[in-house]
Amino acid sequence: MNLQNYTITPIWNTIGVINGSISDEVIILGNHRDAWIAGGSGDPNSGSSALNEVIRSFGVALSKGWKPQRTIVFASWDGEEYGLVGSTEWVEDYLPWLKNSAVAYLNVDVGTRGTKFNANAAPLLNQAIYEVTKSIKSPNQTVEGSTVYDLWDKHIGTMGSGSDFTAFQDFAGIPSADFGFGKTGPLDPIYHYHSNYDSYAWMVKYGDPTFQYHVTAAKVWSLLAASLIESPVVPFNASDYAFSLERYLDSVKHMANSSGMAFSDEDEKVSMFANLDLAIEQLQRAAHKFDAHAADLAVQATAAEGKPNAAATKRLFAQIRAVNTQYKVLERAFLFPKGLDGRSWFKHVVFAPGKWTGYAGDTYPGLVEAVQAGDKKALYRWAGIIEGVVWRAAGVLS
Repeated sequence: MNLQNYTITPIWNTIGVINGSISDEVIILGNHRDAWIAGGSGDPNSGSSALNEVIRSFGVALSKGWKPQRTIVFASWDGEEYGLVGSTEWVEDYLPWLKNSAVAYLNVDVGTRGTKFNANAAPLLNQAIYEVTKSIKSPNQTVEGSTVYDLWDKHIGTMGSGSDFTAFQDFAGIPSADFGFGKTGPLDPIYHYHSNYDSYAWMVKYGDPTFQYHVTAAKVWSLLAASLIESPVVPFNASDYAFSLERYLDSVKHMANSSGMAFSDEDEKVSMFANLDLAIEQLQRAAHKFDAHAADLAVQATAAEGKPNAAATKRLFAQIRAVNTQYKVLERAFLFPKGLDGRSWFKHVVFAPGKWTGYAGDTYPGLVEAVQAGDKKALYRWAGIIEGVVWRAAGVLS
């Protein structure tokens, strides 16, 4: 028997802000605090405890006189298990401000339910995640000195749905990441997802008895946030994004070739995506050049520390400011205002949850859904839409 209580009730998001020196460059950290069933020790309380510790650590830094370069927003979301209601309403309410100011959103839903580090992210954030995990010791010290990076398979998945990054990434075009420690294999305990067995008793006996994986999740989160907050040049990598687009398109091509969709000849299969291939190549060239310029500015910023030169500093700041703005709005370039066919709320042409899978993500969802439907006309239309979007993204970096 499945008994449901259908009621309308208020929900509350709890939001905290630390104002930075640059008010229109904002890093957002979020976790939901509502659980599907009473308990929720892994989902979401392991993430909630990590968020509390991150906030506490930034509070200690503030008490010692630190002021962040970029503004920080901490969000404890309500209503996640009922359809991402809290975070979605908040993003929709503050969309103009977010589109102008948000640099990245960092989400931790389940901080700890096993020993394997997992991460999904927009490709802009890949290198920042790699660098941070190299600096944090793993709780597993079977080999002394092992870092989170050392024991991780280095796979960063794509953004689907199922947690509070959805509105940021898929609707507002804000590069997002979601990470934590999950089940790694047969020696890890069974995790009783969305059940009464996701309890404190399970966590202290099986899941993370020493709470070291909780601590490590908080370290990854706080240091990743700190790198985005304090680096003079935002530590994004546009080249990772541009080359990922090529890999995603190869997957669509393979799907189309294997689908049984009727093509007039082999030339049509090639020509269908020829213009999109050219657009991606142009984005790759622009991204490589742009990342090199950003890296050079980062070196100049380091060299300029402690060497006061007002005129030179002003020029360097203006250049860095321009680069950071371009990085900040790059993800927004991948939004298509009319949205996906049949679900127009999803605006991102590269990432969206699968139409029937929810949690798992599709890359180039418009193309994938056209192939799945056997709709060649829609396939041509979406290839054209994405081509235009990719050219726009290349223009952002030019």
